Amino acid sequence: MTLGNALYDQKLASVYDRMYPIDHDTDQAVEYVAALTPPGGSVLELGVGTGRIAVPLAGHGFRVHGIDGSEAMLARLRERDPRGAVTTQLGDFTEEGTGRTFDTVTLVLNTFFVAVTKEQQLGCLRLVREQLAPGGRFVLEAFDPAPYHHLEKPDFSMRHLDERAVMLDTLTVDRSQQLMLSTHTIIDGGAPETREHVLRYAFPFEIDLLAELSGLRLVDRAEDWAGTPYTASSLRHVSVYERDPASPWAGTAD
Repeated sequence: MTLGNALYDQKLASVYDRMYPIDHDTDQAVEYVAALTPPGGSVLELGVGTGRIAVPLAGHGFRVHGIDGSEAMLARLRERDPRGAVTTQLGDFTEEGTGRTFDTVTLVLNTFFVAVTKEQQLGCLRLVREQLAPGGRFVLEAFDPAPYHHLEKPDFSMRHLDERAVMLDTLTVDRSQQLMLSTHTIIDGGAPETREHVLRYAFPFEIDLLAELSGLRLVDRAEDWAGTPYTASSLRHVSVYERDPASPWAGTAD
């Protein structure tokens, strides 16, 4: 699959939720998406992962469908969702659609950046438009890459996973290609295991341009799920798009 560089295998899937312990953020994200979606409406999550957001949304009565390229992550989702409230699809969301339309499409926690070329990012956004119902909303959450863009030497950090495990992270940046290479080494009492992921970061207004080329237009942007105003000092953004009826793509997939 195209997104093979960013797939989470069994080892990373087993610690994924501990890598990002953001329960308060999850609650706000679920409330935000729920407020955009009509009661009983449909939601498509691209890069659904372990179902951190999808499963609670299904619990709110929405019809939720998720796509992910990692079978290990989808297996974790099924553990969280034993009743199968979220329908899932194994696939590459830059190349594969569902053949359906949804009231809301989401792409959260920097997942847009796992598409490591401009062409893949455009492919993703064009498929979003095809799968977005008229009047629907597309929600994209990502970090602002400005603090990383001028990184000139590797950055090292450590994450505490639990009382027996830590993750050592190394981040390097290639400004010429807007690529970030993250190396994760898990130390949990056994032999250390290392995984690598590549991201292609994009600045918010660059994403807006790619969206416009895909038949979408920005309607709202905040700093976070709580709706904090987006400013020059914001380190991330939650951006909402709609289908642009004036776009050359407006006549497709209606």
